[in-house]
Amino acid sequence: MSLIIHFMLGYISSFIGTTPPSMLNMTTAKITLKKTKKEGLKFALGVSSIVLIQAYIALIFASYIHNNSNFERYLQVVGIFIFIVLSVYFYKQAVQESKQEVKSNKKFKNSFVVGLMLSTLNMFAIPFYCGVSSALNMFGLFEFNQANILLFVIGSALGTYSLLYVYASAAIKIQKKATLLTKNLNYILSGLTAFIALVTFIKIL
Repeated sequence: MSLIIHFMLGYISSFIGTTPPSMLNMTTAKITLKKTKKEGLKFALGVSSIVLIQAYIALIFASYIHNNSNFERYLQVVGIFIFIVLSVYFYKQAVQESKQEVKSNKKFKNSFVVGLMLSTLNMFAIPFYCGVSSALNMFGLFEFNQANILLFVIGSALGTYSLLYVYASAAIKIQKKATLLTKNLNYILSGLTAFIALVTFIKIL
């Protein structure tokens, strides 16, 4: 039962974290519109493959700090900092209403390879999973051991793929409503991450 819970925590965290329109999910929609849904899903598979690695690195790092009592408080402080940064980031994204179009890289016709490359460039992934796992552990929802980490990581990759599948399936509708969707979701996520940072800060006092 514990393994299923950790899998679902990874899935839900990743699904929610990938929801706001960004370079990765909007590129999924763009490739689907310009090529085919199959190509969009190949891109999503490339992105999710990298998420496996990023989430694993993040959780191993978080686990190392957690298992060393001298660093546990440091991990909590890092978690607060990460969620504050994410809160500010989501808020700025909501205010700016970015109108930049995702440019497809014509040098690479293989959508899977493009997915691998763009996902590797996503600098928020490792801090995000590190912060999420730290917060979940603090609330007693996550236990650091190899089995739980692997299930969480697999759940994270599938959560990302599932969300990108939604973007590929509803590419036309999402493209039309992207600006409004971005603004509302980013405000919500900004408030949510700020709330988690506040609660975490209170708990370590």
